[in-house]
Parts: sequence; C-alpha cells; structure tokens
Amino acid sequence: MRARLLAFFYLATILLAATKPEDLIPMRWPGSDPEALSTLDGSPLNCLLVPEAQLNKAFTEAAHRKQLTVLAVFAHGDGIVARVRKSLEVGVDGGVLEGNFAEAETKAARQVLDAASKLYVDLGVRGRIPLGEDAPAIIGTFQGVWAGINPHDEKEEAHAAPSGAPWIDTNAGFLRFVRSATTRPFWLSAVPPPKSVVNLARYLQMIADPAMVGGRWVVTLDEGFFNRLLLKETKAIKDFKRINQLVGFFEQNRKLQMLPPYGQLAVVADVLNGALLSGSVLDMITVKHTPVRPVPFKSVEPKSFNQAKMAVNVDPLALDEAKQKVLKDFTRAGGTVLTAPPGWRMPVPREDQIVTDPEEVKKLDQIWKEVNAMTGRRNLGVRLFNVSSMLSNMLGPPDGSRVVVYLVNYSDFPVDTIVVHLLGKFSKATVYWPERAPKTLASYDNEDGSGVDIDILESAAILIAEK
Repeated sequence: MRARLLAFFYLATILLAATKPEDLIPMRWPGSDPEALSTLDGSPLNCLLVPEAQLNKAFTEAAHRKQLTVLAVFAHGDGIVARVRKSLEVGVDGGVLEGNFAEAETKAARQVLDAASKLYVDLGVRGRIPLGEDAPAIIGTFQGVWAGINPHDEKEEAHAAPSGAPWIDTNAGFLRFVRSATTRPFWLSAVPPPKSVVNLARYLQMIADPAMVGGRWVVTLDEGFFNRLLLKETKAIKDFKRINQLVGFFEQNRKLQMLPPYGQLAVVADVLNGALLSGSVLDMITVKHTPVRPVPFKSVEPKSFNQAKMAVNVDPLALDEAKQKVLKDFTRAGGTVLTAPPGWRMPVPREDQIVTDPEEVKKLDQIWKEVNAMTGRRNLGVRLFNVSSMLSNMLGPPDGSRVVVYLVNYSDFPVDTIVVHLLGKFSKATVYWPERAPKTLASYDNEDGSGVDIDILESAAILIAEK
C-alpha cells in the first residue's frame, strides 16, 4: 500500500511539473474531436491552443486524461470577458489572447483568468511585448515571420541583405533581444503562408528558428496537412514524426538555453530603435555568423561588457549620461565602440511594424558598413564556413570553459562539410543532431585556437566544445 501511495505521489509530481508554464510545448489544434487526440500519443507537444468556438467539455476531459494542457484561443472581438468566462465552463486550463487587443481588454481578461487560477498567455502586437516584472507567465506575439530563405524578385532568386549574404527571413534577431530583456518563456505565432503548399523542410525551419534562441513556435499545420494527419495518411504521419523529432531535440537540450550569450561583440539597442523588428542590425550581424550579445538600455552597466572587446551603439542619443559613461569607460579599458554618426537615429517603429522598411534598410546599411569594417575577419567567438544557408547562436559561461553553438539550416537540402573555428583551445567537441546519434569530433589547431568539421547537417545541430 505504501509503495502504491509513493508511486502515485511520484506520478502526480511529474504531471504537476509538466503543467508549469516553462514546460508547455504549444501546438495549434483546430479540431474538437476527442478521438483525434490519439495523433499526439508519444509526442512532446503537450499544450493545445484551441479556438474558443470549437471547445467542448468532452474534448478537454479527453485531453486531460492524456495529460495535455488545453488553452482557449481568443481572437480580437467584442465581449472578451464574457467569452473567457464561457471557456472556463468547459474546463480549459487557461486562455490565449492572440491579436491586437486594447490594454483594457487584456487586463480584464487576465483578471478573470488569474481569479480562476488559470494560465494567461499574451500573443499580442510585437511592439508591445510585455518585458517588465509584471509580464504574464508566458509572453509572445502573433506577428512572427515565416522563416526561410526569402526570394523577393519575380525570378524567385534569393534576395540579398546589406550584409551581402542571401537574406533569411528569421525571428532570431528580435528574439535575441527579448531573451536579453526577460526570462519569461516566449511563444511565437506564425501561420503557414496562405494558399501555398508547405513542405516538411519549411516546418522544420520554423521550429528551429526561435528554438535556437530559446523561444518556441506554436506549431501550426496547414489545413491540408492537419486533415491528412487525422486521416492517418502515411506521408502525413511520417512528416509529423519528423516534426516531433525536432521539437523533442530542442526540448531535451533546453537547459543549454540557461547559458548566457557568448562572444566579444555587444550591441546596445532597445525597443524604441527597432530591437523588436526583423531585419535589424542584430539580424544583419547574425547573418555574418558573428556571435552577438544584445544589451538593452536598462542593462547598460559595466558587467554587461565584461566579455566584450567591441560594442555597437545603435542610438547614442537615447542613452542618458550615466549609460554613456559606461561606454566611455569601456573604451578607456581597451574596448572599441562603434557609434552612429552625430544626429543619426533610427525612426521609432510603428506599432504595427514587424520588419524594417526598405528605406530603413538603406539607413541601416550606413551602420552595417562600419560594423563590417570593425569586425572584419576577426574571430569574436566562432567563425563558420560553408554556412551561407544557415544561422547560428553561441552560448557559454563567462569563464569560457564550455561553448555551445546552435546551427540551423534554412535550405531545403542537407549541408555538408561545415567548418567551425572556435576562439581558444578546446580539448573535446561533440555534435548533436536530431536525426542521428551524437558524434565526438576530432579537433585541430588553427590560428584562432581550435577547429572542427561537421560532416553533414540536415535541419539543425548543436555543437558543444569543452576545454
């Protein structure tokens, strides 16, 4: 009897832990049939976002029996408080406000959910992402961009960024800033492009894009894919297994995201000068695979630059005297600061804006040329070769005893022979893939420190090097 009670207590503890906000892995679920939930058996996806109109008690009860969290999704519209209260009657675990809600509406909805001890998730306008101490347990935005190499012209040729590399539509730049400003879990909502067939590679890119910087995409299948999955079509099941595999890969390694950004380049930026826009200076630097650490205005203090050798001050007029002194002291200690020209500043983003406008890109090009000249071919943490279709993120403790490099492939085909030059000497390097077993890599000396070669990368990989 005692053993059974202990086993029950252990199981209850596990289930309780799985409902913590930081452990929820979201998927949009546009159906209400309880029987369809068997599709998720064995999946790491444990939180269903269901449109309010499709909710019913039988569905929520069936989901709870499978230890799934159910959140009602509310689009912008009248009577939000009454709608939230109605959803609670069918036993949901919380609500998601997705869209451009007025502040009074979000506050009222949150009060109802808080009073019922239910989860409130804010997927609002990107420019108003709550980053303060009073932010909800989970924050996010409905204004994610669909990740991938972006063909803009009529010939569908890859568009080039000011950096000269093929332009990759990504959420990574602004999510780097969010990660530097808050520790709240972040959900990114981005729906498949309308009237288009989305192949498996694009879904994998969409999962990996926010995951490499600690965010989670709200997995959203196009209508045809979802219907084929419920019909148990062989290809749909196979593709969904690959989606689950990649989601599980990032979740199994999520503790690595507790490490701070690593590298010798810091960028001082904030909301008012475009840090929440895609296509910002952060994205331009990322495309060049230069490790970068965003420093929000509130964090401009000496300790934020302990590891840095270089810093970019995007909007010097926005810093008060005390913060300007921090950067002056940084230069006196031997650091290099690139400051925008006198009188130059980025325009304040529009509330509905999510990407830099063409005119703003031209203006950013002025800074980019200076940044490129300053960094040159210097190794500021890691240098990567044969990675034109990829983006990366570097993490590690301040003492440099271990570094972690996330790699994401945005092309629709595998990339082989990726060369990694790490700054400093490392005695051990291991690469982890979602599709295969980990592999210890042979390292070699180079002018930067240590080099390793990764023979192939399909969707994503994590390289961990230790001294």
